[in-house]
Amino acid sequence: MGVAGLFFCLYLRKLQNRSGTISVQIISKSSGKYKVVKPIGCGHCELQIEKLPFLGKQEIERLSGQQKLFVSEHDTVVEDVFSALSNIQ
Repeated sequence: MGVAGLFFCLYLRKLQNRSGTISVQIISKSSGKYKVVKPIGCGHCELQIEKLPFLGKQEIERLSGQQKLFVSEHDTVVEDVFSALSNIQ
């Protein structure tokens, strides 16, 4: 992997599929090319589509190994709401 492989930026990308669903992927860009690091999922309804970028940001934090310096109360409330919604389904 080397030193150059350790320093890459991760981004979220939303794609509209032929079926009308929206896919969210974590991508990295190196040497002018995009590479899919991890697909997060796809959503049909607004609730699913709004949830995917949040999950993607959490996964980027986990993959990068960096913790947030400041965690706001708003972040914890949003996490609680999404965990409650995932328990309902």
